[in-house]
Amino acid sequence: MQGQLFSHDFLLRGILETPPCQSLDASAFAAFEAELRVIYAGLDAHSTINEAQTEALVINKVLVALGWGDDFLPQVNLSGKRREDVPDCLLFAAPEHKSAALAERKDDRRYRHGLAILEAKRWLRPLDRGDVSEATDPDAPSSQMLRYLSRADVVSDRAVKWGMLTNGNIWRLYWQDARSRSEEFFEVDVAAALGISGIQYEFDEIAPPHALRLFFLLFHRGAFLPQSWDNANRSFHAFALNEARLYEEKVSQDLGERVFTEIFPQLADALARGDLHATTREVGFGQFKRKQFTPEYLDEVREAALVLLYRLLFLFYAEDRNLLPVRDERYAPYSVRRIREEVRDKVDAGGTFSSTLSSVWLSLQSAFELIDVGDDDIGMPAYNGGLFNRSRSALLTRTKVPDKVMAPIIDALSRRSPSTGSDPSDAIWINYRDLAVAHLGSIYERLLEYSLVHEVQAKDDYKDKPEINRITALPASFARKVSGSYYTHDDLVRLLLRESVGQLAQQRIDSFEAHLKKLGKKTSLNPGDWDALDAQDPADQMLELKICDPAMGSGHFLVALVDDLADRVLEAIASASLHVNAQPWAAHLAEAGRPWQSPVLQRISAIRRSIQTTASERGWAVTDAQLDDRHIVRRMILKKAIFGVDKNPMAVELAKTALWLHTFTVGAPLSFLDHHLKIGDSLHGEQLPQVQKDLQALGALLLQTEFDRLKRAATQLAQVAEQTDVDIAEAQLSKELATLADAELAPLHAVLDFWRALRWIIPGWPVAKVSQIATLLKLPKKEDERRSGLAAGQYPEYAALLKLLEPGQNLVTVLGAGHVDGTDAASKAANPLTWCWATRRGTASSCRKSNGSRNAARPLPHSHALPTAKR
Repeated sequence: MQGQLFSHDFLLRGILETPPCQSLDASAFAAFEAELRVIYAGLDAHSTINEAQTEALVINKVLVALGWGDDFLPQVNLSGKRREDVPDCLLFAAPEHKSAALAERKDDRRYRHGLAILEAKRWLRPLDRGDVSEATDPDAPSSQMLRYLSRADVVSDRAVKWGMLTNGNIWRLYWQDARSRSEEFFEVDVAAALGISGIQYEFDEIAPPHALRLFFLLFHRGAFLPQSWDNANRSFHAFALNEARLYEEKVSQDLGERVFTEIFPQLADALARGDLHATTREVGFGQFKRKQFTPEYLDEVREAALVLLYRLLFLFYAEDRNLLPVRDERYAPYSVRRIREEVRDKVDAGGTFSSTLSSVWLSLQSAFELIDVGDDDIGMPAYNGGLFNRSRSALLTRTKVPDKVMAPIIDALSRRSPSTGSDPSDAIWINYRDLAVAHLGSIYERLLEYSLVHEVQAKDDYKDKPEINRITALPASFARKVSGSYYTHDDLVRLLLRESVGQLAQQRIDSFEAHLKKLGKKTSLNPGDWDALDAQDPADQMLELKICDPAMGSGHFLVALVDDLADRVLEAIASASLHVNAQPWAAHLAEAGRPWQSPVLQRISAIRRSIQTTASERGWAVTDAQLDDRHIVRRMILKKAIFGVDKNPMAVELAKTALWLHTFTVGAPLSFLDHHLKIGDSLHGEQLPQVQKDLQALGALLLQTEFDRLKRAATQLAQVAEQTDVDIAEAQLSKELATLADAELAPLHAVLDFWRALRWIIPGWPVAKVSQIATLLKLPKKEDERRSGLAAGQYPEYAALLKLLEPGQNLVTVLGAGHVDGTDAASKAANPLTWCWATRRGTASSCRKSNGSRNAARPLPHSHALPTAKR
């Protein structure tokens, strides 16, 4: 069952407790099911009936069975004088609303009296991809529905916000205000639930009778109307949406609480104690002396624990959404779901887990390796990406966690705690498919609040002190404020997207329509005209946007951006096709059975064919539905349009994880994102032209030839954006190209970092010039004393800096690769961040603590970026 409009938990359990479900008379429902069987009698997977026949024989009759009667109008135009947007049906709440609509003289004004729209397609037509054999209707029906909903929302003054899309067997329900209209729909395969010959049933835990019950409850006219039993007088749909939201919030809150008060400290403690190479120090004295893990080692443990949690969240989420082949009997025995279920069964049976053996840990390591490198023999593609690579965390490769610790952690992540006093076996299984990727961000908010502390205390009977030896997770004071990390509310995110990305997208639509208007008087187009038309395609132009979140945190804004832009791109594909093929000079294409389509569709088809070919050659179980247009468009957006920066390295890692999950394409490796998501500080930076001007004022050089580095790097990064990463080879090529670009830019970054450091520590630089450096280094105030000291070799840092800034010096050449690890004075001067911090604090040791903030020893990756305020 595709679509995430309502939570799986609500559909499976919650709906059973609602008045509409409880009051559903068994005989009435049996009559409804019997009527459906009569309607679908004689149809099977090989039936060939066109759209008009499907409407007459199936769809209109099902509407009557669902309580709509004849309260709908066919072919009500949404487009005013033009007939470009014409849904098949406008549905009404009651006969009087239909009468009011008929009294309107203009079609589009009739929508103000409507309740929902319905778009019908021929029997079994795919809903998420186009079909050029349909000369007058070649676009993906789901993209067409997005366009209809947008238009209906406007012309109805927001009265019509629901839409049904059906090809007779599959019935979908869309909501205009969903976070992602293209993904958050509700779908029932009625034909499959009825057992129609040749149509496979795929509803997971939802049995066919319950699927039909859901169809009746959620597509019946009554579900669209205010409910008398609801105190808020909401429709049944609004009630269900609210229940899904409450479920997400409750599970996320419960999961987050356990992760950071129980699971995280227990996991960290077990990782450290299983590590034979743990670094400790002695504390206390005499008989009370004890070993304690060093702060630096605890930082390593913290990162390893977080990486492990990210891996588990990724796998739980991907398997519960069937993004991994959990239904393939070859993969199932190796899946994390199998591990979760075995642990659950043993816990419920009161079994005991070993404190010596690490079978659960070893099984998890095998699952991680499968994700990283794949295994054709069990139908698992290689997804790579870096998160699951063994080199990601040395500690995770050398330690082991016993079953006695790891099994309860897996169970705690898999099930919600039962109510107080209940049997432990009553714990409710968490289906991660119901958790929006953005909810990983809410858990991330808790991550920033905790650091690890090793508490040790010797037993002292005299002072009544017990023996203590444990790792705990304690909230760090002002953690989120210090790191500059904040969580942006969903409503604000949508507002920001509407006012920024929405306007940019509309500009591209307006430009395309203006171009069409110029071509309007022509009777035919030459090849150059067609090329120019393709170049103006709004969907293609939207994909060329480059959008950066300068304080991305866990990627909440970027995930929402993918949703927003995907809906706009899919809608633009359908809209542009409709407009072009309505032109006189395009009529011959439709007549020839090859109507004009957005060039984006050609790229989507190429990606789909490539994945399907590889899957077929290697024996992977990849279905057509897993490679629909809406899935591939998200992948394209991630690869071409999404960028982000954050100071916290683990936030960047989590943002990658969230975006990978949100754009996951079955059969294709995880997109290379190191070029897109960077560790850095967006508040501090320099612009190359201004630095060049300042250097020239001092007599130093930044040769024009060095600017060629920018051109070469730009070319390489453009090639990265064009790579589709549909296989491991392409993903590796993306990585190699980005590495080459980084190497080209490293010397320029070093210059910009150096200049930023000088401006940071010397007020007024470069106007204040070199005299301020002497004061900063606490050198003698008198120039003759400094000169004599320099001659005697007393001020090596000062001498090195003077040399770097002397007239005619090419800083790019001197600073080289952007970071020098030597301890001599020239090396210190060449590493601006080390030099800056050492002169500020009197020691260079502090700069070795790398946490993504300003005291990191490596140069800032975005030092040439414009300073920008945090969200």
